[in-house]
Amino acid sequence: MPFVRSARPLVGAIALVMTALPFVAAPAQADGPGAGSPWVVSVGDSYISGEAGRWAGSSNSSSAAADALGGAAYFDNAANNAEQIERCHRSKSAQISIGGGVSSLNLACSGAETATDTSGSYFKPGLDFYDDGAGRVGQAKALQSFAATHNVKMVNVSIGGNDFNFADVVQSCVVDFLYSPSWAKDYCNDDNSVKANFTAANVAAVKTKVANAYLNVRTAMRNAGYADSSWTLLVQNYPSPIPNSSGYR
Repeated sequence: MPFVRSARPLVGAIALVMTALPFVAAPAQADGPGAGSPWVVSVGDSYISGEAGRWAGSSNSSSAAADALGGAAYFDNAANNAEQIERCHRSKSAQISIGGGVSSLNLACSGAETATDTSGSYFKPGLDFYDDGAGRVGQAKALQSFAATHNVKMVNVSIGGNDFNFADVVQSCVVDFLYSPSWAKDYCNDDNSVKANFTAANVAAVKTKVANAYLNVRTAMRNAGYADSSWTLLVQNYPSPIPNSSGYR
């Protein structure tokens, strides 16, 4: 019969030593790629920033009848009393606020193009890595910084409309419709100011800009420490504001 020494004295000694040692908790893992609660982030232009999110329809009388969120609708700073970037109009009712235990960050900006625009009265960050060294950065740069310290699972993108001068096109079409006489109608499809945005050369150029914007999002996530397979890029296209002629009833 083999001899087996009792382990009881050894177990007792270990227990005594462990009791005397101070308890040291394992260091908490900081939030970042793959760690922490999930986040979704939106980048792009007014279609996704929540432009007009303050309003619930329209009214022929007082605007108060349709003012759902009030003057604070676009406030997104920590104190909830101003916009972080004036006129970006990041609405509290923007679609990125999906709820269900998923946190969201809205980095989109009304009026944004694929590239950052600093030429106008208001700063418009594009989907690039612009950095003026004074706190104004492009949306890709902002995404990269945020994703490095948060667990971003999805980035929702809508961009390109303003590269086609969307607002000017809509304005021209409405003016043509309202003010051209019935005997000499002026249409969008033959308005030179509209057609200039949709030449083959310009369409190709904007496609390249949009593709590069998507690549900038991927680069931002890679730089923040994410594998391509660990997050989802959701591209949101634009709806047609009016149906084709065959769709009218």
